[in-house]
Amino acid sequence: MLTDSCSFAIHLSFHHPNDFFQDNNLVFNDLGVLVLDNAFEGYNTSLFAYGQTGSGKSYSMVGYGDDKGIIPKVCDTIFQRIEANKTAGSVIIYQVECTMMEIYNEEVRDLFNPTKNPAGGLKVRDHPKTGPYVEGLTPILVNSYAEVDKLMAKGTAA
Repeated sequence: MLTDSCSFAIHLSFHHPNDFFQDNNLVFNDLGVLVLDNAFEGYNTSLFAYGQTGSGKSYSMVGYGDDKGIIPKVCDTIFQRIEANKTAGSVIIYQVECTMMEIYNEEVRDLFNPTKNPAGGLKVRDHPKTGPYVEGLTPILVNSYAEVDKLMAKGTAA
């Protein structure tokens, strides 16, 4: 008899004692700070949320109202760290780019430039030196968290 087996590991799992909502500050402190630390060490970082509809992806990633999710918290902290390093006299030059994509029904869509999404979605490629990337995804250079916040609103609306 032939059987399929699949194994995977969970790095972190967040659940609230009442099985409803987890505090976004805890998610940021446990996961977002690690992402930031790696980014400031020079590594490319990515953060994905995966799950069925209604499982809390948008809440954890973006948040609602004043209850900011991990992405706004990380982006805000990036610019706080950059400013702190400038104040400390660092000679490092920082460049921050934003992209926003959605993967839905196995299609990748650019949320900053939705009119350029081809039928079947954008293609995910693997560069031999820089690793995976999405071909045709629109990167936008940003200089402040306020710019990121406006872009996120635009992308969410798309």
